[in-house]
Amino acid sequence: MNTRVFAAAIGVAALLAACGSSKSSTAQQSANQAGASTTVASDGMATVKTGTAAKVGAVLVDASGRTLYTFDPENAGTIVCTDSCAKTWPPLVVTGQPVAASGVTGLATVSRPDGATQVTFNGHPLYRYSNDTAPGDANGDGLGGVWHAAKAQASSTTTTSGGSSYTYG
Repeated sequence: MNTRVFAAAIGVAALLAACGSSKSSTAQQSANQAGASTTVASDGMATVKTGTAAKVGAVLVDASGRTLYTFDPENAGTIVCTDSCAKTWPPLVVTGQPVAASGVTGLATVSRPDGATQVTFNGHPLYRYSNDTAPGDANGDGLGGVWHAAKAQASSTTTTSGGSSYTYG
């Protein structure tokens, strides 16, 4: 096996392991998440709008134009991206209700294990990717086969992971 391919495979495996951890105490999660950069404005509002990301097309973005993502293992209000995962994938959190820009529907919220309120899109919690450095970046799309840029418009694309199917709209 090529050394670069092996190193990349190890990196993806470590990232997935970090993103699946959910056995920490609430206090530890709160402490770890305090260091995570979240995408909530100083007024506590989280605005979700449509934008365009390179190689992905129309996606949901935050108020700064940064691509928003969903994580396949999270469904039915279950949050598994905590601790170090939430540092790599900062959750989109809000202190009130999310603000949907024109053309965006399906926003709601879910309570995170640390007590924060996270914005969801069609039931899927929303995140940013820390390696996206500018509006229009979508470097996290497809990572590990479980992270996906949240599509801005309804589509018939269905992803199957772990025996569960998700349609991203």
